[in-house]
Amino acid sequence: MGLPLALYYLSRSPSAEAAVSAVDAEGPQRPSGTLVWLHAPRPEDHPVARDLVMALSDRDPDLWFLVTSGCSDEAHWPDHCLTAAIPQETREAASRFVKTWRPDVAAWLGGGLRPGLLAETAAAGVPMFLLDTGNAVEVARFQSRIPGLRRSVLRMFDTILAGDEATAAAFRRAGAEAGRVRVAGVLERGVRTLRCIEAERDTLAAMFAARPVWLAAEVHPDEYDLVLTAHEIALRRTHRLLLILVPADPADGPVLAKRLGERDLSFRMRSTGAEPEAETQVYLADTEAEMGLWYRLAPTSFLGGTMVKGESTGPHPFNAAALGSVVLHGPETDPHRDAYLRLNRAGASRQIADAADLAAAIDTLLAPDKAAEMAHAAWQVCSAGAEVTDLVLDLLTRSLVSRRASA
Repeated sequence: MGLPLALYYLSRSPSAEAAVSAVDAEGPQRPSGTLVWLHAPRPEDHPVARDLVMALSDRDPDLWFLVTSGCSDEAHWPDHCLTAAIPQETREAASRFVKTWRPDVAAWLGGGLRPGLLAETAAAGVPMFLLDTGNAVEVARFQSRIPGLRRSVLRMFDTILAGDEATAAAFRRAGAEAGRVRVAGVLERGVRTLRCIEAERDTLAAMFAARPVWLAAEVHPDEYDLVLTAHEIALRRTHRLLLILVPADPADGPVLAKRLGERDLSFRMRSTGAEPEAETQVYLADTEAEMGLWYRLAPTSFLGGTMVKGESTGPHPFNAAALGSVVLHGPETDPHRDAYLRLNRAGASRQIADAADLAAAIDTLLAPDKAAEMAHAAWQVCSAGAEVTDLVLDLLTRSLVSRRASA
């Protein structure tokens, strides 16, 4: 067991040692077959865990999954996925948990380390992987009053995937075996590439070929004036600039049409079947399910909902970035804050403060080289996530194959 872990168990209170395990006879029972255990204590990591479940199931439909977390959301998991509370952090409870579930492989997605549970899992010969979902550096800085405990715990993992070199270095300094730490990128939920009708894209692209274009995507009513003012400012320098304006609610088309008329902006409405003409200044795309088309046509996109305090229904920025459109946004980035931060760190997006700032950003990004530079950086961020997911799937699959072969 080792001295650090023995001291750890001794430090636990007698009342904790006597606590009842989360596994009981009335709870879910282990099914026969191969079981993958995913520990995802943070609610924000549940979408990532679900994606792993679905992707691994595609590779092997006979797999079963156990997910442990700090909250109950059983309704959101597939039928072949069982959920259980994490056991008490005592040797007895942890041992009972591992013996009950007998996982064939374990993946730890963020959250604090549980020395007792990890030790019992490692003692059972279960391959374990620590995956970086954005907060692994905090795991690497896990503190304990017991000398050597952090080092012992980190060395229980077969592989530690770090999001960047700084995180990998933190794990090595904390005592993880250098050869088991790999810089792979952050494991995050993949964003499905939005589709479009290619013939429609080709037709509109031909119409827009000689004109600079920008997109205001899923704009909230409180942002209408900001977007229209920014476009009017930008038109003073680029007279042929075309704005594709997509309201968050397509039913707002008539409201926007009235405002455009009041501002003497020439426009056409997509919902009426009208196509933009040479003098059209705003193409009002008041239709549904066509964002994949607009992101492909506009080199620059302002994402709506990001200028409205408390608004939480804006589009995911990777939807635009993955299709080559540079992202502009306001300060209100929830619930996609982490994605926006990653784009910002990569120089692949820009936060704007007001209409004048938005107009200036549009003007800057009309330069093809600048837009291309930012779009490439955004594509690298988006594609990195897919590469990490593929790496994780390969690691887990190989581990399961090896374990079956040795059984």
